[in-house]
Amino acid sequence: MDVLSDILKKIRLSSAVYFKSDFSSPWGMDIPKGPFAQFHIVTRGQCVLKTKSKAIQLFTGDIVVFPLGTSHWLADSESSDRQNGKDVVEAIINGDSLFSGEKISTTLVCGHFEFDKAIDHPFVQELPEIIHISDAEKKELSWLERITDLIIQEADSEQSGSNIIVDKLGEVLFIHALRAYILNNRSEKGFLAALQDERMRRVLKSIHDCPDREWQLDTLAQVAGMSRTSFSNHFKSLMGETPLNYITQWRMLLAKELLKESNQSVGEIATKVGYQSEAAFNRVFKKRAEITPLKFRQASV
Repeated sequence: MDVLSDILKKIRLSSAVYFKSDFSSPWGMDIPKGPFAQFHIVTRGQCVLKTKSKAIQLFTGDIVVFPLGTSHWLADSESSDRQNGKDVVEAIINGDSLFSGEKISTTLVCGHFEFDKAIDHPFVQELPEIIHISDAEKKELSWLERITDLIIQEADSEQSGSNIIVDKLGEVLFIHALRAYILNNRSEKGFLAALQDERMRRVLKSIHDCPDREWQLDTLAQVAGMSRTSFSNHFKSLMGETPLNYITQWRMLLAKELLKESNQSVGEIATKVGYQSEAAFNRVFKKRAEITPLKFRQASV
């Protein structure tokens, strides 16, 4: 499994599409900061989107994602009055849009993505505040355009199972949006920068594929095709931590998942994540989590 897929599997991604609705001018809605990653797809017309730090004019075909649930507002113009986003969603779901009228200016598909932000991994910590993919950029990424078209098509459908299909397609949209962001934004430092580096990507994949292996700097350097010193310095320069520290972090993330979801003993889990003794595993886990594996399991029930 590739590294990004491995991490996305761990964060337990799910999605919900609230509505596909026509908005007539004047209209506007405030979306406060929330626990979920919000998204909007403009399927017709245009609108203004603003955060505290950015202002974007959105046009037909544009997609915008807020991975961290950042507060923002949307409106047909900056001068329009804005309603609370929650009230807008509830009214549309109840069949009573707050912005109905003859002069339709914008049609939006809106929803959210939900994932476990408590996962201790740099990928979650490095998610951008906003991902904006214009219609022109989307057309260059045919896979993203196809999934967006499918969401719009199913959102209009009244066939059996369409709601479930739309929500599942929403999850795929989030993954595609992340992929587009990684492709189009060259990172200088961090986990995303490591994913963009072919040698580091090979190393990360090897670690994720075999967390139980007794990894040493020499063997990791061989995977990267670099000298031991060059590899160690390059990894730390990109990731901001040593290779062995990343391995420990990944092992602890896997261990927590197994403690929560499996019936395996602590000793079995220790072996599965690369520790030759339960005592050694317990020491590392307690140092990282400030609690023993057994107490962590008991607290997770």
